[in-house]
Amino acid sequence: MTVKSRPAAAKATILAMPTFANVPETSLFRFGRLAALAVAACAVLMPLREARAQTSAPAAPPAANGQRDFAAERKAVEDSRAWTNYRFAAAERECYGKFFVNHCINSAKEVQREELQVLRKRELEVGEAERAYRAAERDREQALRRAEFEASQPKRSASEQSSREAFQKKQQEQQLREAQRQGEAPQRAANAQAYEKKQSDFDARMQEAQQKGAEQARQRQENVKAYEAKQRDLERRQKELEERRAKAKEQQGQASAPRPFGF
Repeated sequence: MTVKSRPAAAKATILAMPTFANVPETSLFRFGRLAALAVAACAVLMPLREARAQTSAPAAPPAANGQRDFAAERKAVEDSRAWTNYRFAAAERECYGKFFVNHCINSAKEVQREELQVLRKRELEVGEAERAYRAAERDREQALRRAEFEASQPKRSASEQSSREAFQKKQQEQQLREAQRQGEAPQRAANAQAYEKKQSDFDARMQEAQQKGAEQARQRQENVKAYEAKQRDLERRQKELEERRAKAKEQQGQASAPRPFGF
């Protein structure tokens, strides 16, 4: 028989209990009657434990807007599991103060096991219901998307047809522009040749004008040089004329002056 660790008071009680070797027959008779009563009590309490285990399973919370709150249901299961474990711990502590310690603990364990089994079933049921709900939601969303897709099919077909027609129209316009461009190619070539000739004539006239301007500039420089030479020659002749006049005037003055000897 396995006995778990007990508090000091429980150990002292067990050490003080008598053994069958030193107990009188009358005491053994009384002990047998007590054991029989304990077994009968356990048989009576079994249905009560089952009913308590059934009632310990949390009921599903009321639906809000037709949808179950699976998170709240799982929370209720967890709370009930914690409450079951707490009651087992409390019962185990109380068993150490009773005569049949192991039997009391095993009974508490059985109650705990039954309640945890019910809670586990409830947890599995909630999980299965949630998975079924999620699957139904996915199916419903897929059905809605499929219905929307089918409903928009005529509009989408019309849009695609319009896009195709617009594309074909653009292609035809492009082909027309290309044909017109090819038809205008000779005229563009002639225009290009005329432009090149006009540009060549302009370049020739520009070159001629540049040469003419350079010749005129050279001629102006020569004219300036000739004018300056003419001015210098004029100044020289003017100076010579003034010198001749001054010399003539001096000679005339000498001729009109009285001579001392009369000749």
